[in-house]
Amino acid sequence: MCSIKGIFYDGLCSFSDSITEDGITLVFCGELYNKPENDSLIKLYLHYGFDFLQRLRGIYAFVLWDSQKRILICARDPLGVKSFLYSITPQGFVFASELKSLLASGLVSREVDRQSLRCLLERGSVSQPASILKDVHWLLPGHILILREGSTPEIRCFAPLQTNKVDTTGMNWEDIAAEGKSRIITALERRIIANDLPGAFLSGGIDSSLLVALMIERYGNVRTFSVGFESGLNTASEDETNDACEVALHLGVEHNTVIVRQAEIADNLRAVASGLDHPTVDGVNSWFAAKAVSGELNAVISGTGGDELFAGYPWFVAMQQWASPSKWQRFKHCLKRETFLSVFNKQYRIFSSVDAIALCHDTRVPNVRPDPLSKAESLNRVTGLLLQGYARDQLLADIDAAAMYHGLVFRFPLLDEDLLDFALSLPPEAKIGSVDNEALSGSYAATGVKRLLMAIGEPLLPEGFSHRAKRGFTLPFDGWLRGVLADQMNDLLSESIVKKRGFFEPTVVNVIKRRFIEGKTHWTQPWLLMMTELWAQEVLDV
Repeated sequence: MCSIKGIFYDGLCSFSDSITEDGITLVFCGELYNKPENDSLIKLYLHYGFDFLQRLRGIYAFVLWDSQKRILICARDPLGVKSFLYSITPQGFVFASELKSLLASGLVSREVDRQSLRCLLERGSVSQPASILKDVHWLLPGHILILREGSTPEIRCFAPLQTNKVDTTGMNWEDIAAEGKSRIITALERRIIANDLPGAFLSGGIDSSLLVALMIERYGNVRTFSVGFESGLNTASEDETNDACEVALHLGVEHNTVIVRQAEIADNLRAVASGLDHPTVDGVNSWFAAKAVSGELNAVISGTGGDELFAGYPWFVAMQQWASPSKWQRFKHCLKRETFLSVFNKQYRIFSSVDAIALCHDTRVPNVRPDPLSKAESLNRVTGLLLQGYARDQLLADIDAAAMYHGLVFRFPLLDEDLLDFALSLPPEAKIGSVDNEALSGSYAATGVKRLLMAIGEPLLPEGFSHRAKRGFTLPFDGWLRGVLADQMNDLLSESIVKKRGFFEPTVVNVIKRRFIEGKTHWTQPWLLMMTELWAQEVLDV
């Protein structure tokens, strides 16, 4: 799996890592899981025309140059696992999977889009199709860009999100669970290519634990990895390594625990900013997870996607409750002029609009989030908002950048398109079930979340699995910023550096830094400002 990059200008193509066949030149980044053994992607295009995209299953960003029709075709996989960036310049059409490659061409302006900065402050990432650079755009997931000589690019969607594509009429709970397990197994088998068994991340949560358990059933022993952090920090964060070890012991897998130490984060911080390629509040987790296994494996199975498809985030419960109000609650919603989107926007936010405008003058509120399933019931609607919001703009972009930096392939069975169609066809009670009021707070049993995955996984996992506290992989950023990273934070957010960069208002940055030190604001605020400056130094200024 290579990094995609190239230049198209004046009817000529200059590609890196390209192949040519039957007058078609292809540059491809990704993996296809359902391609017939003797059919190349070029042959599929020649046979089916543009309809060949409907027949692909996999993760990809690619460009086809049809020299006979004089047409350039760009496409990105429906869930946006792979990255595709482009710029239309006076010299021609420039594309790549990384900002660094675009900038290295010397054809792309380095001007930062201040409106994108504003979006970054509020949402923790820039909402695609915009990028942090004014003249660079993302090709949206499930979209095709067609460029003909002398014409402006034509962009259209070939894989829209849809509900109820799978007929679940008449299916009882046992049928739903059996069909769900069958589809997950199929998705997993698609990603075991040519009997080359990849390793797996094992966090101890239901997503990765279920996938590892099914891999054991189908393929025997699996190498698993979990990533934790050095103990002893003054932080509320907890890692998942003990939970992962318990699951690994129960399943009998060869398990490896990798501990990220304080000195490593300090030593690698600039490499993290460079590797992630774009400013983001997240991504460090993915970077260190990829680093941990890159010397051991070429490919790794990840449970990413389970939260988005099967209602794992707390946002699902919150929005479901908001959408089913009592009469009094409905009256309060009206008084507050609340809408589904306005409430959802408050579920995940780094800076408020007031703070964001103070930091970044002369900018407007970010564009309304894409709401592709606006007519669906609340859980499916949230899935749509996440897949075309947080997952697309931040989670998957960070994972892809971290994987490419370390030469690693991530595979996501729970982001399979056919499994997505099934998830978007399920009734709400298949995703969030009844709660056990006696269960440990935060456990699956206490929240009822991921009911379907729990029903499939519990028979395979340690007894009492549903009653354990649910934890995410969160590194102790708060403790690091107060300790090993304190000097870097103070330097990167010094008044002189902030003023020279010109992104943010120096006096407001000083207030945020002081409030963090006093324990009055969350670590995400100084962290995002610090990583934005570090990105500028490591990517923009290079």
